[in-house]
Amino acid sequence: MPAPRKNHDRYRSMAHYFGALVRDLRDSYELRVGHRLTVDLLGARTGYSASMLGSIERGECLPESGTRVQSLDDALRAGGQLKILWPVVQRLGHCPLDDLAAATNAAKPGYRESGSNALFPGDDVERRELFQLAAAGLLAQTPLINHGEPIRNLAERMLGTAAGNSVEDWGVTCADHMHAVQTQPPATIRDDLVLDFATVQHSITRATAEKLPGLQRISAWLSVMHANVLTRLGEHGAARRWWTTARHAADASGDRDMRVWVRGYEAVFGLYTPRSPEALLILARNAQDLAGDRLSAGVLIAVAAEAQALAVLGRQPEAFDRVRHLRGLADRFTMSGESYGWGTSSTAFTSAWVHAFGGATEAAREARDQALAANPNYQNAVNVRLHEAISVGRSGGYNEALLLATAVMADLDPAYRTHMMTHTARRVLDTVPLDKRTTLPALGDYRLALNAPIPN
Repeated sequence: MPAPRKNHDRYRSMAHYFGALVRDLRDSYELRVGHRLTVDLLGARTGYSASMLGSIERGECLPESGTRVQSLDDALRAGGQLKILWPVVQRLGHCPLDDLAAATNAAKPGYRESGSNALFPGDDVERRELFQLAAAGLLAQTPLINHGEPIRNLAERMLGTAAGNSVEDWGVTCADHMHAVQTQPPATIRDDLVLDFATVQHSITRATAEKLPGLQRISAWLSVMHANVLTRLGEHGAARRWWTTARHAADASGDRDMRVWVRGYEAVFGLYTPRSPEALLILARNAQDLAGDRLSAGVLIAVAAEAQALAVLGRQPEAFDRVRHLRGLADRFTMSGESYGWGTSSTAFTSAWVHAFGGATEAAREARDQALAANPNYQNAVNVRLHEAISVGRSGGYNEALLLATAVMADLDPAYRTHMMTHTARRVLDTVPLDKRTTLPALGDYRLALNAPIPN
């Protein structure tokens, strides 16, 4: 492999983006998995020295083969992110993106003057590189474009810059997106969210110091909703990166309520992913510590996440205690225009979850009815009925539980199926002992219902 060029803006390459992703995965390992991953430990798992790993993270060197990339992907629990990106990185390596952009521009008359690929005047090197790379088609057929990854990377570099735009209108837009996330199929929402996020980042580059925190708060809000949508679509690696961006944007805004909400919401949605319940419990408690004595929607969501994680871990007395605490907080909380997803059904929803995992069938049904009466939207309806199936299975009604879960999933319009729903439905089978599964008449139909395709 040719010697790398100096690490200068002009020589920014795909190797730098690959290295930045490796570093991000290592930095976020504790949050995702529950314990730290040091450079030495990563080296022991991959056969690389600490100095070589540092060179890779800085974009100075690349792994020698796809096999080494796979070992990095496995050690970092990246879920295939590095493996997917590798063909593009291997093809482009250390080639400066400015050179690629120059070649692209030469082949596209009027590239800078008009059309969807036109560039904004005064944009920095990072912005030009990302838009030009996308325009060149060099990231086509990779999840990075589908998940808005170039725009997300751009946001990470722009959150601290100054200029201005209206924040009030963006608040209305975010409320509209929140409603859509709760009521529309996730595949129909994603593109609009990414486009609005890109527009906000463009506003941030021109924001005054006075308006900048408000736009950063909007950036956090949109990032959370995009992570929400990606989780529903089962794109857990991409969702994790957007959760990270949401935390960064919320922290940059200085808005404590937003910082708490982002962490609490991430903990709730992490329960529908491969992330460990122990790590999510830490995240939920960190959100509450950050809030201190201040009560907000984010605090309620964080307490709900804590109760749900404890229930999944089988720590039922603690889970019930947190539900009681949640009810007390909810009684004191005044609903406002910006409840950030916390609604009148949320306490009952949390109670249904906790009672379901405790096998308290009647209590779970009562909580289900309360949640449905307060909020009958499709996501609420499906999930609380699946909670009931879990409680039936926990109490020993294995075949009845599978029949109920099958009916819930079969009744759902395919466009509205999400990986969050199937994740909950799979927990129903977890209630059935292994030695009893093959004897259950409902098992075949249950598996067919769960394996139906999910639109993306």
